[in-house]
Amino acid sequence: RAESSLGRVSRGVESSQGRDRRMSKGAAFVAAAPAAAAVPPPSIPRLILLDRDGVINEDVGAPGVIDPRQLQLTPDAGKAIGRLRRRGCHVSLVTNQSCVGKGIISESELCKIHERLGEMLLQEDGGAQLNNMYICTSTKEDDDVRMKPAPGMLFEARHDFGGKKSSCACLFIGDSLTDMMAAKAGGVELRVLVETGYGRGLMGRSAGMTPSLISEWSDEMNADLAEVLPFVYIQNLSAAVDWLLSDDDV
Repeated sequence: RAESSLGRVSRGVESSQGRDRRMSKGAAFVAAAPAAAAVPPPSIPRLILLDRDGVINEDVGAPGVIDPRQLQLTPDAGKAIGRLRRRGCHVSLVTNQSCVGKGIISESELCKIHERLGEMLLQEDGGAQLNNMYICTSTKEDDDVRMKPAPGMLFEARHDFGGKKSSCACLFIGDSLTDMMAAKAGGVELRVLVETGYGRGLMGRSAGMTPSLISEWSDEMNADLAEVLPFVYIQNLSAAVDWLLSDDDV
């Protein structure tokens, strides 16, 4: 799949939220219990990549959020992002939004959804401003190297943050198999699967309150998860940040 075929358009920083927007598809504007162990928090990466639906906001099912009124944050998502920003982390959104490629909503309507999402995050925590947004509006038929589970958007995010040092340490938090596949393909060693969204269905059980390192596959898990081991399984975005920052009081 050739990068030149993507018709990608990069956008400048949004004045309202101070975020970059990157889009593809020729955008006009553009078994036993799983093997698990309690896991201590890693050194805090400076780059944090987040999926959208099921991580920042509640997943509403197909075809996804198509109206800003459908948006509902996952518990304490804004506070979690605010804590990361105050800790000096660069927090970016990495999301597939094929509802645009399918013609269900327009790119301008997707902009309004993201503007409302940004407002909701800031209402919960005044520091919860996303640094960048990487958005793929393609459909599966487009064979787009930016569309998760392909790692194109993750490569962009890492390059934009670290320049030529695109191997900079980062952490990816997602709720789906495609998230974990993209993270692994993109060389992200710190992969976190949250229970919210599709996570619990993939794992076959609740995450509970304690983060668990999943290093071996078991037959109650989705079979394809065997390809993305190891990863940390945890309740939601807020719990992931609690774990990552440990006793940090920011």
